[in-house]
This record gives sequence, structure tokens and C-alpha cells, in this order.
Amino acid sequence: MMTLVQLNAASQTQFLTALGSIFEHSPWVAERVIALRPFGAALHLHRAMCDAVMSADEALQLALIRAHPQLAGKAAIRGDLTTASASEQSGAGLAACSVQQYQDLHALNGDYEARFGFPFVLAVKGHTPDSVIAVMRARLANSPDVERRMALHEICRIARFRLADLVEEPAGGAVMAMAQDLAQFSESPTGLTCSYLTAAHQHTAARIRDYMLAAGLTTRIDAVGNVIGVLPGATPGARRLLTGSHYDTVSNAGLYDGRLGILLPIIVAGSLRRAGVKLPYDLTIIAFAEEEGVRFKSTFLGSRALAGRFDPGLLELKDGDGVTMREVLSAAFPDNAGSEMTAIGALALDPAAVAAFVEIHIEQGPVLLDAGLSVGVVTSIAGSLRSLLDIEGLSGHAGTVPMGLRRDAAAAAAEIVLAVERRCSAVPGLVGTVGKLDVPGGAINVIPGRCELSIDIRSGSDALRDAADADLDREITAIGARRGVKISRRRVLEVPSVPCSPKLQDAFSESVRRVTGQTALRLPSGAGHDAMMMANLTQVGMLFVRCGNGGISHHPSEIMSAADATTAAAVFEDFLLHFKAAV
Repeated sequence: MMTLVQLNAASQTQFLTALGSIFEHSPWVAERVIALRPFGAALHLHRAMCDAVMSADEALQLALIRAHPQLAGKAAIRGDLTTASASEQSGAGLAACSVQQYQDLHALNGDYEARFGFPFVLAVKGHTPDSVIAVMRARLANSPDVERRMALHEICRIARFRLADLVEEPAGGAVMAMAQDLAQFSESPTGLTCSYLTAAHQHTAARIRDYMLAAGLTTRIDAVGNVIGVLPGATPGARRLLTGSHYDTVSNAGLYDGRLGILLPIIVAGSLRRAGVKLPYDLTIIAFAEEEGVRFKSTFLGSRALAGRFDPGLLELKDGDGVTMREVLSAAFPDNAGSEMTAIGALALDPAAVAAFVEIHIEQGPVLLDAGLSVGVVTSIAGSLRSLLDIEGLSGHAGTVPMGLRRDAAAAAAEIVLAVERRCSAVPGLVGTVGKLDVPGGAINVIPGRCELSIDIRSGSDALRDAADADLDREITAIGARRGVKISRRRVLEVPSVPCSPKLQDAFSESVRRVTGQTALRLPSGAGHDAMMMANLTQVGMLFVRCGNGGISHHPSEIMSAADATTAAAVFEDFLLHFKAAV
């Protein structure tokens, strides 16, 4: 391998020689990007080369496509493949096809070239002979222009995989580049929004799977959209270590919430594989499909399925367009249509086969920033109670109804907001938020007759949280009676607090000490995480990573540094190498 620094500083000859195997028999691609150095990340180099391919004239693009050999074709049989192509085809089982598979591929190769005038190109990493045959059959229906673009897309995917085993770079820079890359898949052109099983969400899943494949992981996408990658260990039958986080986002999100906990383990796993390190257990990285609850107003859908806590009633929930979750799943995974819950139920993991679940996450707060520390060890995850309130008063003319005779729904809501602030400010470790406050149909000259608001109460202690909730319930009742308004309160979420395993806390703390030379800061998490649901399955631990801008999150100004990501990667790698003895 060559470091990115070395590649940026290489002579033209060295640069072209190093990248000569990335695009099949096509050195012109590397020649067109050499002047763009230095590249800040391997992903930037890859994007530049793909841009060069996509902007080339049609004749050059066709020459590039035609430089690729048929899959399991004559060149493969003669042994005339490049080293990279031979390895890829062998890895997909194309060097050991059955007689029927060879016959099918031979016939399809002929039909394909007769129709399009160039060979079928597919990034075969992660495929089997049967899946290659299925894809080739499906693509025979494309028009020539569509198929040319598809072939170029697959060539760029092949380049991604080849580059991963050629260029070494700091983990932090890779994390930042990958997070930015994922942000292109959004439901909004003005910010990052990626809600469950939208087109943007499914494109994100496909790209994450490619990252996993590039790292050398065995991958799959399951029946709820979780993307799962496995780094096989040296001890068959050993209990697995699970790690990961979510890839869905809130509306107008930051780049790192959830996704850091997917990308960083992928990078570390790839580094271990390339170094020839075999962990004494399988490492399973899970990109959970849904945690935020944006589309269907129900959280933790991905981790619920793996923890065996997926309620069949969730399938009947509707999104803002009136489409049920069942319908969305049926469209995304047609093989499971009509048996969605059976497929989801089969995802539940066996607790006896799992050693632990650990999650890496940005802190989403200012504690590490204020302490001047890159990482911290989480002690517990706060439980939360969420309620929706509907206040019904009486509308009236803003100028004719005396103040003492008003039944003002908004005034009652304001008093409730202050009651939440007052009660939850009185006890350390307790927080309360009114995050939604609406006056439906309000007007500047009308006394509000109706108001809607939400209340979110959190604490690392369920007893503290529940006591505050009970006190607020009594005060809300009193406010309604005093103001002559009707207040209905509906509980929409109740999640208990989750303590992190003391053994995993100690293991992460020791890794922090070995990597940084500092004593690890231990701190609670006020935000909910997939680890809460996975705690129903196994012991859990969490590592927080510092974020900037005062710790702001769930916002476009959410930031973190490449240096902190590099430190977190080193801590996580150390944790993995010592995990067996630690727990």
C-alpha cells in the first residue's frame, strides 16, 4: 500500500504507476487527475477520477468499457485477466461455476455484447454466480445509453474497491470525507434529510454497503433496511461483538449524528483486515436503518428488529402522505411482500451468540468540548417520556373579550412551558423540553382557542424522571382548571434509562488511557441511542466523541474534527484488540 501523503508527493511516473491498476488498461484516467493534487482524502481522489471518466467523450468511455473482460469468459479461462480482475472474479465464485452457470454466463455474455457492442461490466464484490446472472439478465432490458451509463457507474464502483486496498490514509480524514459523501443523498436540495426508506435513504444504504465491501466485510441488507457487515474472526463459534449506529437523520441534519458510529468502525475493520489482524471473535458492524422516528413517528425501528422488540402494529403506521410502513417495506423489499412481519421476526438475534454491543457517537453536547477532551466514556443513557398535549379553550375577538373572561389556550400552554422549565431545572441530571408549540389556525387578532405542544422529560434515573412527570401532570391539571381550558395528554414514548456495562466502561477507559495517556472522563448521555434497544439483547457500552460549535447537534452546524475522529479510531481499535480479555 501507499499512503495518501506519499501519493500526493509522488513523481508523475510514480503516481501513474501506483494507480495503473485502478481503471482497467486505462492510464489516461490517472493522467487527467494528477494536476489536481494534493487530495485531502482517498475518496476525493476517487471522485476526481470518476469525474474524469464521466466527462470523457463517448469514444473514450466506450474504450474504457471494452477494456474490461467478460465475466467467466474466454480471457478468464485462458488466464489472461489482470491480477485485480482475476482476484475479483475468483472472490465472487466465478472461477468455480457449475456447468450450468458457465453455460448461462456464456450465453448471456454473447447476447449482451450483441445488443450493446461492449462487455457486461459489474462490480462483482459481494456477488455470487447466480446473482451475477440475475443482474445480467435484468440489464439486458436497458437501452444502450442507459446501459453505457450503468457500465461506467460499475467501473467507478470497481475503482472504489481497488483504491481501498491501495491507498492508506488517517482514519479521521476518511471519516470526514465519507460523511460528506453520504450527505449527497438527501430528500432536500438545501440540507441533509434522510428519512426511512425514501430514495435518499436507500441510496445511502447502498453506499454504506459499498464502504463495507471496500473494507473487505461480508455484507447484507436485511428485511428492515439495516446494512450489516461482518469481519470474520479467528475463532469459529465465538460470541460476536456488535457495533454500529443509525444512518437515518432528522430534517435538516448534521453530518455525523449516527453515521460516525458506522463509518469509523468500517475504517478500523478495513485497517485490521489489510494488516492481517484476526480478532478472536466476529466483529459485526450494523448500520441501523431507522432511529430518529421522522417518517413514521416511531423510533429505533432497525435496532428493535435485531433485539426482537419489533411490534407488528408498527407496520400499520402511516407517513405524512398516508402510506403505511407495510406498503413502504413491500416496495423496498418485494421478496418479502405479504410476509413482512415474518421476515422481520426472523432478524432477532440470539443473545447467547452475542458478547456485547458498543456504539461510537458524537456527544451532542458541550461536556467534552469544555473539558478539552477528544473522547469520553458513557456511563448511562437517559430514559425519556414524551407526551403530546392538546389544549382546548375558546376563540374570541382580541379586542372585545376582557382579560379575566378569556379561556386562552396559548396562555395555558405558556404557563405549562414555564412549569416544565421550573420543575426540571430543580434537580441535577433532569431535563425537560417543550420542542413543539403550535396554535392551529391562529391569527394576530384572535384569542387562541386551541394549542398543541409536546413535552420531553429525560434523566439517567427513571425515578427522578417519573417523579417530575407526576408533578407536572398535577400542575397541568391545575392550570387547566384555573384557566377554564380542557387539556388532553397523550403519552407517545416511554423508554427506560439504560446503564452502560461497568466492564465495558472500564475497557473503554483503559483504551483511552493507553491511546491518549489521559484518564477517561465518564459522563451520561442525555440523548437516546440504538444502544438502548440493544440493551434488551446484551450488555452495552458507548464511546462519545467531541463535537464543536458548543456541542450543537441535529443541525447543519453540527461539526467534529478529523483529529478527534482519528483519536476515536485508535481508541476503538485498541478496545477491539483487548476486548476478549476485558470482558
